[in-house]
Amino acid sequence: MIKIPTGIEGMDMMLKGGLLPGRNILLSGPAGSGKSTIAMQFVYNGAQHYGEPSLYVTLEESKEKLIEDMGKFGFDLKKASAMGKFHIVGGPMAKVTHFMQKVDADVLNLIGEIEEIVKSEGIKRVVIDSINLLTMLMKTEREKREALAALANMLSSLGCTTILTSETEEGTMKLSRYGVEEFIVDGVVVLYLVRQGSRFVPGIVVRKMRGSNHDKEIRVYKITDKGVVVYPTETMFGKI
Repeated sequence: MIKIPTGIEGMDMMLKGGLLPGRNILLSGPAGSGKSTIAMQFVYNGAQHYGEPSLYVTLEESKEKLIEDMGKFGFDLKKASAMGKFHIVGGPMAKVTHFMQKVDADVLNLIGEIEEIVKSEGIKRVVIDSINLLTMLMKTEREKREALAALANMLSSLGCTTILTSETEEGTMKLSRYGVEEFIVDGVVVLYLVRQGSRFVPGIVVRKMRGSNHDKEIRVYKITDKGVVVYPTETMFGKI
């Protein structure tokens, strides 16, 4: 079985080699848990080390701020972009919302823009950061589900392996913000920040991965100056 390695230290061991190509993976967790860092490592490694054209869609930060923040981990996004394998699009959600109101657009228009880039650049790895900012524009659960399904199906049909980030509420064990996202995707990876005394210990678990075996334990990870490192032999709570 061919898999797509994330290139993230320790994570591919949890995934038994990586992700299945053409699948959509939900990466959820509370604020500050490292979702964007893991997502960036996935596409950056794809472009830099595996020769796969990659796309990072940010709906929360400006491109400039994203480039600056990720540079602290040693990710030279400007250089990667100049080489032609790495692409960043998007910006603050306020701009997206304004655009949608101004031209009477909807989420499907935004999906169409992403589709155009994927086709024109031959993109193989995609990150959408975050889908909370897409689903908040939809009024009903049905609309949220349909919009996410349209996005996921489009990316899969074009052969993209995709990470969709979702912020969850602090202190909960929810898999997503609205409780519908996990049913649309092929896989779910959850980040936790568990209070132990005066500190928070980060944990990562693969909750779902259709068609692929994976580690079932909550493992410890750490955000380092080189990005996220997963410790695939260290369990957060120990064996029961």
